[in-house]
Amino acid sequence: MGHAVRARGRWPAVLLTASIGCVARKMPSETYGLDCIYDFRAPVTECAHVKERAPSELSSSDASELVLRSLTATRAGARLTLDVRLAGRFWNETDQNVYVFLGGPTADGAPATYALTADPSFAADLSYPVRTTVALPHANEVRIGLMAPAERPYSPQIYVTDSVHTDLVGASAGATLRAEGSRVLLEIPLDRYFALGRSPVPERLGVTVATARDYVGFVDQLSVRELSPSATKSETARAAPPMVYPRLDPRAHTLERVALRTLGEGPGAGVSVEIDTAAPIVDWAQTNLNFFFLPVPPRPTEAPLLDPSHARTLPFQWSYYCGVYSPHRLFCRASNGTDFRYDTAYAERAALPATEGVSFREIAPGRYALDLAEGPTKELSASHGTFALIVSVGRDGFGPTSWYGVSEPKR
Repeated sequence: MGHAVRARGRWPAVLLTASIGCVARKMPSETYGLDCIYDFRAPVTECAHVKERAPSELSSSDASELVLRSLTATRAGARLTLDVRLAGRFWNETDQNVYVFLGGPTADGAPATYALTADPSFAADLSYPVRTTVALPHANEVRIGLMAPAERPYSPQIYVTDSVHTDLVGASAGATLRAEGSRVLLEIPLDRYFALGRSPVPERLGVTVATARDYVGFVDQLSVRELSPSATKSETARAAPPMVYPRLDPRAHTLERVALRTLGEGPGAGVSVEIDTAAPIVDWAQTNLNFFFLPVPPRPTEAPLLDPSHARTLPFQWSYYCGVYSPHRLFCRASNGTDFRYDTAYAERAALPATEGVSFREIAPGRYALDLAEGPTKELSASHGTFALIVSVGRDGFGPTSWYGVSEPKR
């Protein structure tokens, strides 16, 4: 949800044939350090070493910690000081965000809004309600994103001239932040931020503080209205009740089995990737699956090739990629050996194009399949060869919890 980063038509689906023309494919004698190489001669390829790839630890917090108790705003000259009291603590930079919105009265008196994404389907396929939009009783002229409880290279984030890309970030933001137990204290240089938008600091300033679970949705918000210069105001009343989001079960991100199953017979047969997790995936708001198909023999990378989170390095070029954001929201594309881009972040798009010929389904609780239908064999495999698979499970915007398919994963 520093969703400005997190900027998350469809390509023909792919299939595997038992032959290309009259030339039979041969299975490789070398594994190239890859755990899962498709054996086109067998109906099912059970991939090796799945349980040996230990998942990373997840750092999660209870969403109720981000319920707001009070907001006190003080103007002194060109500086605004906020004293925010939480029900819990602001401590977890991988799970918690605090947003500040500043602006004068709106021209027509109607509330302004801010949405994490313009994509109306973003939260439509999840297992619980998610609040992606906040209503502001003032204009949205300055947005400040606190992505961590202390200054980081990526936080604070200041947005004035562009709603997606930052004007200032990190030390250059010039804001002073302290997180002390249940208190969040923030000093804001009003004149500097409003000058970015070439507008004066409003005489009657509106201030809204909203808390959020990172890359999921807003939890709570409080607003102070029409704060005049040299004034202090406090607020405890909210317009809507806080959201309740469950904690992620880390077992749902733990892979226990990966297999490749042939769909159909002969030319035109597709392939299905089956994965088993230690617990059913019910929290799609905090779960992404990534599938990388690598031709075998593999093609070396000319430059470091990263996964979508930029936390893992792939050992070879991928020929085809699929990201599963929820059961009915997929992004798949072929690289053609040159283009290894992933999806545009959901903060930067209003819709996710459909992917024809690729689908995702639940076989049973904790067992899932990515089905790839007909398509040219060259999309997945090398000339007259086969392909390998790398799978990752994790939270959107963060490094994978589980990373499978490479004997010695590179970072």
